[in-house]
Amino acid sequence: MAALFMLRRARRDMEVNLRLGDVVGRPHGAEAPALLFGGWPDPTRLLPTVASNRLYQAGIELPADRLTAILIFVLCVWSSLVILSGLIVATVVVLSSLLVVAAIIDYRARKRMNALSDAMLGYFDRVRQLLVVGNSLSVALARATQSSPPIVIEFFSPTIRRIANGAGVAESVNQLADETDLYELRLFGTAIETNLRFGGSLTSILSNLIDNIRRRAAVMREVRGSTSQIRASAWVLGLLPMIVASVVMVQSTDYMRWFIEEPAGRKLLIYCALSQIFGAFMMRNVVRANY
Repeated sequence: MAALFMLRRARRDMEVNLRLGDVVGRPHGAEAPALLFGGWPDPTRLLPTVASNRLYQAGIELPADRLTAILIFVLCVWSSLVILSGLIVATVVVLSSLLVVAAIIDYRARKRMNALSDAMLGYFDRVRQLLVVGNSLSVALARATQSSPPIVIEFFSPTIRRIANGAGVAESVNQLADETDLYELRLFGTAIETNLRFGGSLTSILSNLIDNIRRRAAVMREVRGSTSQIRASAWVLGLLPMIVASVVMVQSTDYMRWFIEEPAGRKLLIYCALSQIFGAFMMRNVVRANY
């Protein structure tokens, strides 16, 4: 913890120095201060695209030095648990903690994506109105972004900057759609790409797009209300084994000690944990398939 605190303080001081250097102006040829762990391999390249996009959707920035510090910290915790409790217990504890963190990130990402999805209708309507009065597509996107909610400004600002620097409008919007994996943005990118390739009235396309999204939202609300019982049953089935295990652990410590001390008990404990994780994923897929 002391090492992480020192890393955070050093990174904050480095960011202050960078900003002061940009304001005052560095001498010609002077280089910016190197990042912490700058000579180490970049662990962010090892992250799969799904994990990187999920972090982006959750609004979590994970630079290379911070990820390196987190990996070192997790390794230290795992090594300490191996010495204290054994390899199996340490691995189960670390994997469980990582799964909890992944669940929190996934919840935050879904919450932000739902907020962005809810704001898309208003954003598309503003873009359509700006196009009707004679603005170009790039200008309409920039002005509609400026008058949008903060969640829209956060995600669309990099896209607007890419367009201002010379990138294509359709390419930039499709890149944002790939990063956010949002249905409305994919339709929006497809509509822009089709209009730029084949011509036609983009305002009428946006009007049809807005009507389509509204009908889809109404259908999704009905389906979600119809499947509320299935989702409640999935939550009960997923949490019941963990609640029962916690109650048994508190009331009968000798019984639970057998699962930790005996080899057969540890194998059963691993089997139960893997079964619980597999069952949670299966129920999640079933629930998502129903809405």
